[in-house]
Amino acid sequence: MIEKEIKNNIDKCSRCALCLQNCPVYNITKDDNNTARGLICKLTAYYKKILNKKEIRKDLKVCLYCTKCEQNCPSKVETTKVFAYKNAELYPSKFSQRLFLAAKLLPIKILYFINFFKKHAKFTPNSEIVYFKGCVAKSQHKITFLDKLFKNLNVSCCGLPYLAGGDLKNYEKVKRKNIQLLKRANLVLFDCASCKSTVESYYFQKEKLVFFSEFFKKKKYKIKENSRYKNKTITFHKPCHMSQSDFLAIEQFLQSIKGINYVPCDSNSCCGFGGSYFLFHPVISAKIAQKKAELIKKTNCDLILSACPSCVLGLRFSQLFYKGFKKTLELRDFIDKELTL
Repeated sequence: MIEKEIKNNIDKCSRCALCLQNCPVYNITKDDNNTARGLICKLTAYYKKILNKKEIRKDLKVCLYCTKCEQNCPSKVETTKVFAYKNAELYPSKFSQRLFLAAKLLPIKILYFINFFKKHAKFTPNSEIVYFKGCVAKSQHKITFLDKLFKNLNVSCCGLPYLAGGDLKNYEKVKRKNIQLLKRANLVLFDCASCKSTVESYYFQKEKLVFFSEFFKKKKYKIKENSRYKNKTITFHKPCHMSQSDFLAIEQFLQSIKGINYVPCDSNSCCGFGGSYFLFHPVISAKIAQKKAELIKKTNCDLILSACPSCVLGLRFSQLFYKGFKKTLELRDFIDKELTL
């Protein structure tokens, strides 16, 4: 995003404040400085030389990059990109940026090292559909039915950790690599809402990008006879980066499964984890997680499903420390292990 695009996006903002009611951080802090509207106003003042760098970069760091402001913006302001790019520009120390990003990626690197020596069968599916396998699934060296059905072009990280961490150099690098690889595919399949949302933001053929539930929603699934979740209540946590259309498709799919009782949970609530957000803003993160745990308790569910590794970790944290523990699984793993046609 070039400077002209940033200024154009800032000018599009009508200051309507719809972003406030949808912002998980604002719902905790009640500080307009932490909202999209507040940050846009501050950036406007920065360009007019009313504010300096020090007076704005702290608030840019508090942003969760959940995209809820962007999803609910009537003016279609690309808030996430604007804040990420200005954060990268205004953050003064390159060393601090690298340290920040290293902390974000450390859990993934540890997982990758732990699981490096695991042996798994190799599959060569005959399909023109590419499975975009995310960093966490790769680091676990996990083989699922998606690996068996669809090709894996060994794509890079989607780039979200780099973008949110202010490392635009590496973000642009993985972006270019992924664009070149994905050109070969007729269709690109995602099982992570954050990966799909990020690739959609830079890939020119958005119609080629689909969530994996599209391939299973028309099939008749039932719970396995020996499944511990047979006749149990299940809910689904909608990741912040998931589109409403993908979420509705997943809800329809879950409602159609024989042998389980699906109960919806508030789809606008955030888990609070935000990748490494919980490390750098633990108080805000924990309070968001507590709110989510209270909403989940109201569903009386036996199992929580989601479609983002970061959300799954966040939900496990919230369930461990608030309102009793409920099992949490990736939707992909639930389909793989607990369902049958």
